[in-house]
Amino acid sequence: MIKKRKIGKTNLEITELSMGTAQIGGWPKEVNDKESFKTLDFAWKKGIRYFDTAPLYGSGMAETRLGNFLKKKNRDDFVIATKVGRLVVNTDVPNDKFKGQDLHKDTIFDFSYDGVMRSFEESLNRLKLNHIDVLHLHDPDNYPHHLDEARKGAIKAMIKLKDQKLVKALGCGLNQNEMLIELSKEGCFDCFLLAGRYTLLDQSSLDKLIPICKTNNISLVLGGVFNSGILINPSPNSYFDYTKLDINWFENAKKNLVRIPKDFESAEYWLKKAYKLKDACAKSNISLKKAALQFPFANELVATTILGMGSIKEVEENYNNYINKIPYSFWKRIKDEGLIDMRSPIDFFNS
Repeated sequence: MIKKRKIGKTNLEITELSMGTAQIGGWPKEVNDKESFKTLDFAWKKGIRYFDTAPLYGSGMAETRLGNFLKKKNRDDFVIATKVGRLVVNTDVPNDKFKGQDLHKDTIFDFSYDGVMRSFEESLNRLKLNHIDVLHLHDPDNYPHHLDEARKGAIKAMIKLKDQKLVKALGCGLNQNEMLIELSKEGCFDCFLLAGRYTLLDQSSLDKLIPICKTNNISLVLGGVFNSGILINPSPNSYFDYTKLDINWFENAKKNLVRIPKDFESAEYWLKKAYKLKDACAKSNISLKKAALQFPFANELVATTILGMGSIKEVEENYNNYINKIPYSFWKRIKDEGLIDMRSPIDFFNS
């Protein structure tokens, strides 16, 4: 059985295991309507009741598929999160970033008040809903341009939607700590969708972000718990922060605007850490992927982990990795060996 946790100061409870829908939006490969429905149905039967989507995923295709699946479900039986900050637009330049989508659709950034209101209305239509449970500001990565735009328009629009009871909780999704620390000052956010910064490999959010979230009762909705795949099977062909871990990783990572890497970081640094974690897991006959999935739950601020799932097989694997708990002795050993930050809580695994 999948347990539930509360989001921040709200009354919303969401399943600890949740389904991200980028895959049914065609990332990184095409998934047809029939397979998407089967995957969603299997996730539902396993007890997953929190679904994360966005206009970006297939230029609205993921939202449309999710809406078609959920339209016959009781509205009180599931929780939906979608995002604002991008608009779906028509394009003359064929767009196949998300496989199987309408080639003449794309998304553009728009953090204006009117842009958020338009995006929200279009999402409601695609999802066939009259309200959204969790609304995230999506990827305001370009500092300070996006942040300034969001403060002038997007955040005001989001607060308005919550005041109108069209949204129950407000969040922001990013791959970096620094911008979320800045956004915490707004005082309106119930949760942050943090990707890649509180994982078995990278616990950098413990420095400042997590203490701030704890003080302000802001829950963490985690994405990227496998750090772009390096925590599934680390190798020189792995990616970290959506960037291949080759000799050019540092320079390429700086260009992709996900976050600015620190001076001590390198492909060698992250691969070495990942190899040590993999070896530690192997000694206990535990898969690295399973450990990566379970690790975040020991932190009480974590409400859920969002896992992209595009097939029944992926749902089954993630569910089994969630439900079959790793013993406390493993977590104590890797903490004693310095493989995770000493500030990382693990007592949860001893209960």
